[in-house]
Amino acid sequence: MRKGVVVKISKHRIGLGSEHPYCDSLQNIMIGLFFAVWGVDAFILNYSTVLVGLIPLLLRLFLAILSLSIGVYLVAKSHKAIFSEVHEHTTLIESGAYSWVRHPMYLGTLISCLGFFFAIPSLLSLAVWIAFFLLYNKMATYEENDLIRILGEEYIAYQKRVPKWFPRIRS
Repeated sequence: MRKGVVVKISKHRIGLGSEHPYCDSLQNIMIGLFFAVWGVDAFILNYSTVLVGLIPLLLRLFLAILSLSIGVYLVAKSHKAIFSEVHEHTTLIESGAYSWVRHPMYLGTLISCLGFFFAIPSLLSLAVWIAFFLLYNKMATYEENDLIRILGEEYIAYQKRVPKWFPRIRS
């Protein structure tokens, strides 16, 4: 997943601020691990699915659909903000989803995974989700350091205005 900075690489191709070197591989591993643990525990072992009997099905389905909808929305909006326009110069994108949180693609992925957790709560998959969040936090910090290198005070000011993970409720 790419961040909200566009950097000109060549006459014909526009690139983005750098990602963590293992970004794609780590994301694929964590998403695969989450769904493997969730699927095996939810449908085969039922080892840590004690919450299924404690939380009504309709509430779980509502939370699942809500989480999936918010997650997909965040990923789609942030993807559109990054890839729909070509910029001639390095540009900080701070509109749309990037005005709510600094890492809406990562957050959208995490919230989407929570949707599956809400559908059939597996405490083992929640542990993997927490590890996934911690990994994303490290990758986001790495990428933010690169954005500070590229944009300096402009990005630092953006960090002060926009929260990293949890949107502020504004009046």
